[in-house]
Amino acid sequence: MNLNQLNENRVEEALIKLSMSDENHARWYGELKYLEEGLKQAESHAFLLAEGTVAERTAIAKSSETYAKAVKAWTEALTNYKKIDNERNHEIRIIEIWRTLSSNRRQGNI
Repeated sequence: MNLNQLNENRVEEALIKLSMSDENHARWYGELKYLEEGLKQAESHAFLLAEGTVAERTAIAKSSETYAKAVKAWTEALTNYKKIDNERNHEIRIIEIWRTLSSNRRQGNI
């Protein structure tokens, strides 16, 4: 991005994008936390059903189909959350750069 093109209109666009993505960002974060608990529950459930030593039961639990499904769901949620989070962080950086440039302009440094 050309810094000379960074103006109030682009900052306004960044603020709108941030406000429009608040709900999705929160929803995917909540989904991620929910699925983290689901991972623990899937592993624990498979562990309780398995037989053998603790190490064998742990290995069986982590290789179970239920746990694999939970890992896949968590990974998909993480991907969606990080996509939105990265987009939001980009817009936040745009605002921060604009603030710095504006301050420098007011001080006569640019």
